[in-house]
Amino acid sequence: MEPRNAIVTGASHGIGQYIARALAAQQMNLLLVARSEAELTRLARELGGAVKVSTAGIDLGGPQAARQVADVATAELGRIDVLVNNAATEPQTRFHVLTTAEIEYVLQVDLISPLLLARLLLPRMLQHGYGRIVNVSSLAGHTSFPYTEAYAAAKDGLTAFSRVLHSDYRRTGVSATSLILGPVKDAGVSARTLAETGLTASTAFSVSPQKVAAATVRAIDKPKPEMVISAGPGRVLKALMDYFPGLGPGLNRLSGADKLMTAIADHREAARTSTAPPNNAQAT
Repeated sequence: MEPRNAIVTGASHGIGQYIARALAAQQMNLLLVARSEAELTRLARELGGAVKVSTAGIDLGGPQAARQVADVATAELGRIDVLVNNAATEPQTRFHVLTTAEIEYVLQVDLISPLLLARLLLPRMLQHGYGRIVNVSSLAGHTSFPYTEAYAAAKDGLTAFSRVLHSDYRRTGVSATSLILGPVKDAGVSARTLAETGLTASTAFSVSPQKVAAATVRAIDKPKPEMVISAGPGRVLKALMDYFPGLGPGLNRLSGADKLMTAIADHREAARTSTAPPNNAQAT
């Protein structure tokens, strides 16, 4: 069987690294994308050998980022069979403090670039009768997680996009799946924020990054529109919060999330020295 070729965005840190390792174990050739070229190079050295691993140091917040990624992917790997839109950024501060540029940056990285990249790769996937688009989303919007307005809007949009794309192309061999994540321990934006601020958080309701990576492989092998990756009965909890919108804020208060995110927002706002985009982009 001919090896499949995959793009993983947000591959320099956290969950993206675990996903890249899982796909390499499936004998997929990879294009790793993130802003940090040095981190990508280290991961490429680790994974290279049995599969081809290329890197692209591209900021997905740029207006031409999706085109740049697609061009590099074509040049390095040729046909792309799998796209994993994992890159994300989250300012973790109060919404009214954010500038227009910061809000637009979140939407560009978390929603617009993933949509555009899927659009650019879709024609060749359809031509070959095979394609898998996996979008890493979040429960943030469903739980009304504090101070995540722009992030939640983007992630809920990504979930809706996956659902419609999967339905429209289900008879063509091309699928789209939204991985709707609860808290992930020891990886991603949350882990780096805790390390930066010195704060601590319970991991009782968190899943491991390895579980997210395994879910990515399942979404490729047995695609479905949505997969909830959360501790406990995640799909049931998501459905309950959809039906009872007040449940999420109540759980945030009981779990201590309100207190934690207020402390993080205070830290972020105290450290703001410019209107430049936050430095925690490109890894969910």
